[in-house]
Amino acid sequence: MKVELAGFNIDKNLIDKLPECTIATPETISAAYARISRDPRDVPELRADAREQVEKARRSNQAIVFGMSHHSVAEHAYFNFDILGISRLALEELEARRIGCAYTEKSQRYITLKGDFITPTEFSQQDKETFVKLVELQNNFYLHNLEKLIKYQYETNPTLAAKARTASQKGISDKMNRHKNTLEGWAKEDARYALSLATQAQLGLSFNARTLEHAIRTMRFSELAETRELSQKLFNVTKEVAPSLIILTDPGEFKKAFKTELQDDHFKYTRQNLKKMVESIIENTQGNFPDDHLPNNISKGNAILFRENNIDRSIAAALIHNNSLLSFEDSYKIASFKLNTEEDGRAFFKEALKYISRFDALPREFELTGDLKFELIVSASNFAQLKRHRLMTLLAQEYNPELGYTIPESIKAINLENELKEICNRSSELFYKFKTKYNRAAEYCLTNAHRRRVLVSVNPRELYHISRLREDEHAQWDIKNTARNMLHLAKQAAPLTFMLSGGKDEFEK
Repeated sequence: MKVELAGFNIDKNLIDKLPECTIATPETISAAYARISRDPRDVPELRADAREQVEKARRSNQAIVFGMSHHSVAEHAYFNFDILGISRLALEELEARRIGCAYTEKSQRYITLKGDFITPTEFSQQDKETFVKLVELQNNFYLHNLEKLIKYQYETNPTLAAKARTASQKGISDKMNRHKNTLEGWAKEDARYALSLATQAQLGLSFNARTLEHAIRTMRFSELAETRELSQKLFNVTKEVAPSLIILTDPGEFKKAFKTELQDDHFKYTRQNLKKMVESIIENTQGNFPDDHLPNNISKGNAILFRENNIDRSIAAALIHNNSLLSFEDSYKIASFKLNTEEDGRAFFKEALKYISRFDALPREFELTGDLKFELIVSASNFAQLKRHRLMTLLAQEYNPELGYTIPESIKAINLENELKEICNRSSELFYKFKTKYNRAAEYCLTNAHRRRVLVSVNPRELYHISRLREDEHAQWDIKNTARNMLHLAKQAAPLTFMLSGGKDEFEK
């Protein structure tokens, strides 16, 4: 056996110091590995050949990755990005990818926010001024009440507070005082419930080339101008470095290479077509659908577990649910009605998939069958953590102020509940005012306390991971409550499968 290090990520500033004659690109790794199955030479020789003949390597990538559809070859090339000045709302679209990616965000638990936010370009000048006033109100709640919330955490966690003070007395710096940081972190997490989804974030982002390409294509047709701008900037900084691996993002280069037009209809039209299709179905059914094919369900708190395995109806219901504001139960009723005959069912799926091309994956709704299905009503703060569990199907409706707000107990305890509710109410009022003008962009007005419906389909292995992480004693209370509700229901559905579930701190017990 021989193991050779083929390459690794290094800082772009170091790459820039290479001699001018050097063409530094991860494409050579992909090209070399793509040839392994058909070339008798050893892998190090293939890599050497690719490094010495970059243009040949790029042609090889185009032929193998796209000509032969061996897209996994592109996964050998990895890219790292510093992302700054992005809103929490746009970040949700960026982090929708689950495979071939890594995200590390600047934590709102450990960093005191300074009130930075983005102003949507969709808004008129007058509405921007109104929006800025709302965000200032939201930020002032955070800034003015953070110390009160810290004091509350010290008072309600005396053991931890004593350890924090002891550490300080011993000369341990605030940065290294783990107990102090935990108490202050809890306070910061609760204070942020008043903050806007326009609040700026920073992160380190890593994508393999296949995931990068998909992200650029998907976000290019986002309803948010900010996300479309992000797509273009990701393309701009990588197109010269690895053009052969992201060719599906460049219609001009694609046509030059393959003498045919790039089919982007799926990214352009599928989602909006699904919304129109679902709107038409809901309008035409007018509540006249049978109740005799409802999924069995059990509920606990903000979680509903659906127990059924009719694949066609499940996927159809997911398509309806994710493109409307209906509950899953109502979506399932309509799906049962629409799939009542084979002819109607074929028509439904034919319309849903009319823009799919051979380069495209099916809509994510098609993952929703066979696993445990939950409908959750979660705050934006809760969702920010839930969405990080990427090896499951996570279908989120738009934010809906009618679902109410999530208020941290600490804020109630120090008599700030009414103040936060007033901020949420004013945020909701401006959201509804802007909704007819700006559609999704109106969500920038909402806070982390606002809620949305989420449909989750998760296999038992991933649900165990959620349990270990989110039922642990160190987990944030909001996501912990949701995880406990989900596992309570899962244990009823499959008590033997989940007999060892629970937070990692409880595992030995």
